[in-house]
Amino acid sequence: MKQLRGIIVLLLSISLGNAQTKHEIDFLNNRLVQNASITTDSLLSIYTTNLHNAEKLNYEKGIANSYQQLSVIHTYRGEYEKSTANMLEAIRHYEKADMPKDVAYAYGELGYGMKRRDMDKAQYYMNKGIKLARKQEFLNTLSRLYNNYGVLKEMQEQLDSAQYFYEEGLKLVEQLKFEEGLPYSYSNLAGVYSLKGNHQKAIEFFEKSMEIRQELDDQKGLAENYTQIGEVYLAQNRNEQAINFFQKSVPIARKEDYRFLVQYNYEKLAEAFKNLKNTDSSLFYFEKYSQYKDSISGLEVQKKLAELNVEFETEQKENELLRNRAELLQQEKDLRKKEIIIFSVVALLVVLAAFSYLYMRQQKLKRVQLEKEKELEVALARIETQNRLEEQRIRISRDLHDNIGSQLTFIMSSLDNLRFKLKDEEPEISEKLNQTSIFTSQTINDLRDTVWAMNKESISFEELKQRLMNLLDQAREMNPEIYYSLRTDSNIDPERTFTALEGINFFRIIQEAVNNATKYSKGENIDVHIFEKKQKIFFQVSDDGVGFVESKIKKGNGLRNMQKRAELIAADINISSNGNTNVVVSKKIS
Repeated sequence: MKQLRGIIVLLLSISLGNAQTKHEIDFLNNRLVQNASITTDSLLSIYTTNLHNAEKLNYEKGIANSYQQLSVIHTYRGEYEKSTANMLEAIRHYEKADMPKDVAYAYGELGYGMKRRDMDKAQYYMNKGIKLARKQEFLNTLSRLYNNYGVLKEMQEQLDSAQYFYEEGLKLVEQLKFEEGLPYSYSNLAGVYSLKGNHQKAIEFFEKSMEIRQELDDQKGLAENYTQIGEVYLAQNRNEQAINFFQKSVPIARKEDYRFLVQYNYEKLAEAFKNLKNTDSSLFYFEKYSQYKDSISGLEVQKKLAELNVEFETEQKENELLRNRAELLQQEKDLRKKEIIIFSVVALLVVLAAFSYLYMRQQKLKRVQLEKEKELEVALARIETQNRLEEQRIRISRDLHDNIGSQLTFIMSSLDNLRFKLKDEEPEISEKLNQTSIFTSQTINDLRDTVWAMNKESISFEELKQRLMNLLDQAREMNPEIYYSLRTDSNIDPERTFTALEGINFFRIIQEAVNNATKYSKGENIDVHIFEKKQKIFFQVSDDGVGFVESKIKKGNGLRNMQKRAELIAADINISSNGNTNVVVSKKIS
């Protein structure tokens, strides 16, 4: 917790515009990422910022250590290629800064990170690190490398060699009185004792490791120990005890974003329930294991799910830091004033919403008391309440358009100005600003669509058709290589109307379908067809792309949202593939 508080204090000083010193950069780099009680997304943002600050100061030690920390974070996230690339960069900068101790450790970590992908290369880099550490008697580094090298031997079922290196590592840890290294040595020795069949001794060492990790508040380490004890019980065919410890590990590993360990626990839970012939539970955990296994090899879906959270935690800090670097003090003051206005508007809306809720509740109680005697008054009161809600809805939509819409437009303009000024000096930052500007523009368009729907009690077919044409025009501008078309049958009444709720949900479903086809179909043509048949109106989005296997389709937030929107307006939705993809949403009409 002290480590976490220190990081938070330092981040607050950075966010307030203070220049970061070498001492502050080293403070962050000297923290153990393994013991950090914050998400890997936040850690990634923190150490990416730390790297940029070190590069700004041309501080080689800070650059190298930041790369090394980023490599560890990417390992926990299951992003092994990025982990390897960052560790290689760390080695290059350690050598440039003439830091042989850190070079030795980095080679060892590089090898250890490759153990599940290329054992030969893993052993090569581990041996290189051990030789450098032995040559110059870097005992602290050597103790860690011995422990990690023992893991490689254990994975190759060379248990005697693994035990030898674990014991050598433990001797050095005890000699150096390195308390944070003790739980790793104890856990490693416990694991090899378990594999050799000495389960009682394995449990004793695991418990010693857990006791230290609880004192250090090392949550990732505790999760590993719970899993390892579960493995011991599983090896003894004591499946109920094994399940208990695997299930203790899962929530901690999920909280710490330790994805590989979550996946491994699910695999072992499936195995334990299978041993108990509990087929349903075994299948349940095997499916979860498969999902995590897929997510570690390809994180596109998971990154999209985390996108909003990452933007909330990092975007404001990054933009504020960039503005500070560019010394645009006046713009920073203006932005803070705008933030106060936005927060005030939000606070006012919350108060109004609370007032409306209390008022409606009071009116409901009065209507119950006077229902028999004053039915007419109740009806008038209901109409008055509905009118007030309508006025409230119009006022909210006006506030969204006039205040938040204008603020988003101002932010987009500011980002474009920054991107223009930084395009030659900082091309990477300029590109990120460009992407943020595009995202802001899309948000403004979505906001306008929402305000458009909120301002109407009903939406005509022609109005909905025009909105869809605008949507396809925007898609053409972004994807000129794809041909987008909109077709409507002649038998559709142009005066047909939908409720505002129906109109906006039809629009959002078609928007999501078009976006999905653009991103994933690899097709050259995307067609939106609107027609009526058997007292139903149909909206069909089809493409000539690669399609998908229906039994293997993985439903993400986009597909679930489409189904929920259809349910909300009592419509049917069908998604099918026959060499291409078809999305059809339909609703009965009068």
